[in-house]
Amino acid sequence: MSFPYEHYQTLAQPVRLYYPAGQDTLARRVMQWVEEANRLLAGLLAIPAPAMEILLVAPEDWQNAPKDEPEETSIMLPYWTEVTQPSTLVVPTELDPIVGRFSQEKLAFFLFHEVVHAFLASDPRPWPLESPLWADEWQLQFAALWLYHQIYHTTGVVMFDLHLQYREIFEPEADGKTPVTVRGFDWYEDTTPQDYLEYTLLLERFADDLLERYDASILPRLIELYRKEGVVWLSDEITHLLGIVLGEGGEAWLEELPYF
Repeated sequence: MSFPYEHYQTLAQPVRLYYPAGQDTLARRVMQWVEEANRLLAGLLAIPAPAMEILLVAPEDWQNAPKDEPEETSIMLPYWTEVTQPSTLVVPTELDPIVGRFSQEKLAFFLFHEVVHAFLASDPRPWPLESPLWADEWQLQFAALWLYHQIYHTTGVVMFDLHLQYREIFEPEADGKTPVTVRGFDWYEDTTPQDYLEYTLLLERFADDLLERYDASILPRLIELYRKEGVVWLSDEITHLLGIVLGEGGEAWLEELPYF
């Protein structure tokens, strides 16, 4: 079944946004978030905002929203898809219960993550041939949290309720490292949504710790070193690249983080 665009209302500026009846206020807020995020990221990354449409989706229509792979969007969270022309930022009007209590701030944070995804996908510089999962994932989470801090004029993590709920994932074991680390996580056939949620919390803590010590310019400097055609990056090599960007003592500081 195709998506029922004909039953949705639209806003046309600065991009086209489709939204369900009764969601005018949220639609305008989403438009504002995207506009502010586009402006900030264009300045940080020195690339133009990608062409896009926005689709604000009611729960009853979620399964019919455009998507790259059907199984990728069973959980109601914002995502970026390139199956449409132009590409679409898909945003649910409600968040999946797996991410805890709903708040517009939390929705904004997840939305920012996907706007960052859109920017990095549109960057014309080549991608490495192969790299560890965390090498891309930290960039998304770092920039999303930076956007949140800039737009909401605050600091700290956004998903603090989940950090409390899953606080045991941050408790080091005998070797001084947490049970799962930013660099140690990977996708397997039996990886569950909760596994990935816990990994996301590790990444958010990592992003917050970075933003306490460094400014956001570390991201474009890292991307300049990272986006190399035909390169196969190992995890230790990415750690070293990030350490170079952080400056003197940066790599040692990274290695001391129990969850890294």
